[in-house]
Order: sequence, then C-alpha cells, then structure tokens
Amino acid sequence: MSTKSLKLWWSTESIGRGNVLGFLFGERDETIRAAKLTIDKMKQVSTLSMTKRELRFFAKDLESGKFGVKYSYHNFYTKLIRKLLDMGFMEKDVAVWDPKRQKTPRVYQLKLQPISERPPQSGFVKQAWQVAKAWNDLIQSPA
Repeated sequence: MSTKSLKLWWSTESIGRGNVLGFLFGERDETIRAAKLTIDKMKQVSTLSMTKRELRFFAKDLESGKFGVKYSYHNFYTKLIRKLLDMGFMEKDVAVWDPKRQKTPRVYQLKLQPISERPPQSGFVKQAWQVAKAWNDLIQSPA
C-alpha cells in the first residue's frame, strides 16, 4: 500500500467515525463481531475482565454459534485474543480481587490506554493517539 493510499484510507475510513475494531481487524466481519461480543462480555464486570475458564467457555459458545456468530475456537485465540494482547489492548494473568469468591484469580483484562487529553500535532504519533482514544472510548462506553 503506498503512502498516498494509506493517507486516503485513514481520512475516509472508520477511525474518524469511532470504529476502531474495523481498523484493528480489517474487513473480517466475523472477527469484528466476535471482538464486540467479547468486549461487551468483559464490560459487564467492573474490572473489565474474564477468567481463563470464562474465556474458554465463551470461546466454545462462539464456536457453537450460540451468540449468532459462528467463530472458531482456534481463530478466537490466534487472531482475536493474540492480536489484542500483542498490541497492548488486553493484558493476561492480571490478579484481580473477586469479592464473590473471596479470591484473587488470574484474568484476561481489557486495558485502557494512557494517553494525554489533547492529541499530538501531526504524523504517526497523532494517528496512534487517535487509535488509542477510539479504543478508550469503546471500552468506556456503556455496554
């Protein structure tokens, strides 16, 4: 992709409209829908997290098509979770206190990006800020 086409894609595509998942996962509709379902499920808990066991059962439910999206177990971990972990949008093995069980289980947790209030002036740093801001908005929006 040339620099010019990337610039045109960026200005006309989804980041400006708040669709950060479309930017992260491209044109893969099933992956985007599976990511939205995963994020919504994690947002139901105040810690923005799921235990490894809960995530495994959620992935099995996605594979069976229970939520209206049929997404393979393998792709869930390799394409969706791995990408979020690698890009720093999710953390693994975070210790979070669970008052229900009186335990501190290890969980997968969505991570808010530490960004400044105002965007940088221009260039790559500004575009990275826009992605991080769109991610934070997605995580902080009501479920």
